[in-house]
Amino acid sequence: MDVFQAVTTRRSIRKYLDIPVEMEKIGRILEAGKHAPTAGNLQPWKFILVVDEDKRKRIAEACLQQYWIARAPVHIVVVAEPQKPKRMYGERGEKMYALLDAAAAIENMLLVAHEQGLGSCWVSAFEDDLLYRELGIPEHAKPVAVITLGYADEVVPMPLRFTIENITYIGAWGSRAKDFGAYYGYTSQHVQKLLQQGKLLLEKITEKIQKVK
Repeated sequence: MDVFQAVTTRRSIRKYLDIPVEMEKIGRILEAGKHAPTAGNLQPWKFILVVDEDKRKRIAEACLQQYWIARAPVHIVVVAEPQKPKRMYGERGEKMYALLDAAAAIENMLLVAHEQGLGSCWVSAFEDDLLYRELGIPEHAKPVAVITLGYADEVVPMPLRFTIENITYIGAWGSRAKDFGAYYGYTSQHVQKLLQQGKLLLEKITEKIQKVK
């Protein structure tokens, strides 16, 4: 499965089979989160792995009584540490970069879970105080998401998406391409032209090198 296929076929799964998830797969998912980009490479996050059934039930309760969450055999709670980027970037680092960095880690983990044949869901609806208490999260940190993981017990169809024309502007806000397909085509032809020019240049350089020899 290539990256684009993983992006376009991943779904939010809320029904799971009662099958344990291999630790090797969980390890790869955590590694994927670790490799997400962060502002200043500060990596302002912690990942809390939860497999205990009773604790998963309490997490589901904290997530506004979404009891399906407890049926996922694995939870990864992603916690941001806003003070790290705040020291370097001030208020913007605290309120924006820390959350963006955590979100990048979450998406990485979701994609690698899917690539390994696992279902997952990104849950951010929860009562902070309950998660703080249940997981012993310190005051300086902020829970961002509960990721549920397991083997899917449902097939979720592709949700409706806006078209590229609806969500993309060219050059400035509000400036739309009248024919995005034509624009794509032009771009593709332009790239092909540059590649051909590069190929010709490489051939000329190779010929000169051979003459010198």
